[in-house]
Amino acid sequence: MILNNRELIFITYSTEKNWEKDLPKNNWLCILVDNDRPREFIDEVISKIIEKDVCWVLTVGQSCELTHDLVDEEIVFRQVDIDDLYLPKHDIMTTWHKDFDEGIWFGIFAANDEDVQIDKVVILDMTAGEERQRITKLIDGFNEDAQKTNP
Repeated sequence: MILNNRELIFITYSTEKNWEKDLPKNNWLCILVDNDRPREFIDEVISKIIEKDVCWVLTVGQSCELTHDLVDEEIVFRQVDIDDLYLPKHDIMTTWHKDFDEGIWFGIFAANDEDVQIDKVVILDMTAGEERQRITKLIDGFNEDAQKTNP
């Protein structure tokens, strides 16, 4: 689906499948949905999205603030580490949103980057599908509103 001139991509995180293969390689924002996954899974996701040149990471869900802090921590670690750990050429923006609905809306409609033209929004669901219906309902509502505004 295209919304706000951005392709929306929904990926469900799973340790049983290669979810990473569906990540874009450039010009993308990640809405990371987390309701308290263990840290080792969050660390895996953070590492893989950085390696795929994400330009913005927006976190929503019950542990959005902690997840956001872990993203920032990994970025800073990579900036100062003696080893040459990968970081994109552009800065990675990060935000967290306690208001779940507002966070999804912000990622699709308001988040912009001066250096990177965001043309894809990946909604990476780490809740084992618990939030899928809520997200789908939100996006359907956003799409209906957009069609009324731009018939």
